[in-house]
Amino acid sequence: MQLGPKSINTLLTLLISILCLSSYAQQSDIIVFKKGNSRTIKTYFPGIQIHFVSIAGNEVEGMIKKIVKDSIYINTYDSRPQYTIWGSSFWDTVSVSLSKYHIKEIREIVKPPQRFAFIKNGFIFIVGGFGYAILHSVNALYLKEKIDPKTIGLSAASIATGIVLKKLNKNTITLGKRHYLQYIPLN
Repeated sequence: MQLGPKSINTLLTLLISILCLSSYAQQSDIIVFKKGNSRTIKTYFPGIQIHFVSIAGNEVEGMIKKIVKDSIYINTYDSRPQYTIWGSSFWDTVSVSLSKYHIKEIREIVKPPQRFAFIKNGFIFIVGGFGYAILHSVNALYLKEKIDPKTIGLSAASIATGIVLKKLNKNTITLGKRHYLQYIPLN
């Protein structure tokens, strides 16, 4: 079979198009956040938000741009309030920067916000205890009665419960033997 100049040009154009598209459509790698040996908690890939604490103690939050060779490239946004001529303010993105982090540089993953977290983290117990103690003290002074130590003790117990809950329920997951990040190359 003989190929003419027109069919050679068509084949060459098709070959170049396929090569360009295949290099453009290369997939990025993924990182899997795991607990133990088998349970996957979350899979991170480009376009997903990530929020973590680095080994330097910096809290990093942003959109994953790409994942290459055990490193995550993250677009971090610097947003600040801008003021209008009427005295009100709105949030504006001042800058966007691309940061590179190796997966070994991630110390903790921040948990996503949960419903009713104010109960689990002890906030409502602390506020309730302080509120009850202040209310009882103000009422006792207004009515010219004695402050009941039992009531103050109950409010102190509520505050102590809230502090213990706050210590026990952290909003981050520390990476180590139990939780870890696993790099999975897709190329």
